[in-house]
Amino acid sequence: MKFNASTIIWTLLWSLFMGVTAISIGFGALFPSMNLISKPFVCPRGEMSEDEKVYNPYPGKTITTITWYCTDSQSGEKAEIGLFPMAMSAGLIYGFVLFIVIFVWLWFNAQRSASGLSNTYYGAKGLSTLEKQEQDSLRDAQYSSHENFAELHSRSKDSMARLNELQDLRAANMVSESEYEKKRTEILKNI
Repeated sequence: MKFNASTIIWTLLWSLFMGVTAISIGFGALFPSMNLISKPFVCPRGEMSEDEKVYNPYPGKTITTITWYCTDSQSGEKAEIGLFPMAMSAGLIYGFVLFIVIFVWLWFNAQRSASGLSNTYYGAKGLSTLEKQEQDSLRDAQYSSHENFAELHSRSKDSMARLNELQDLRAANMVSESEYEKKRTEILKNI
């Protein structure tokens, strides 16, 4: 995969959006302490704290609200912090972290596929995992019924016996190399 400017910019924008919406606002609602990462930006001269209130407006319904405050360390004044400034600052931090993780993951996978490590090879033929899966599914389809399996097994046993006999003939120089290859190909086609 090539990293062009467009890919990088769109990945960065998507990561920042997800950082604000999904991580800061979404997960921040489930785990409020995650938003403390925004303290240096929204409460630089004080302590950031939360006030959680639980309401029961009617039986069976519970509402929980969380309000964030910045308490100035010099004056002790407590000011409410809005969701937008807190979510934006925390979300942008989480978005940059997400972008770095995605970019490193993409780069690592690009390096892996470029070096050929992404494919695991099978047998002497050098088949990739996908090709092996395709062959396995074709073989499974052929062996799907008992009669099919018995017929294939019988044919393969017969073909193996014929191949062994052909090899013996070639070893005894009773057939030429070209005759051997031609007959071998015919036997293998019948399997």
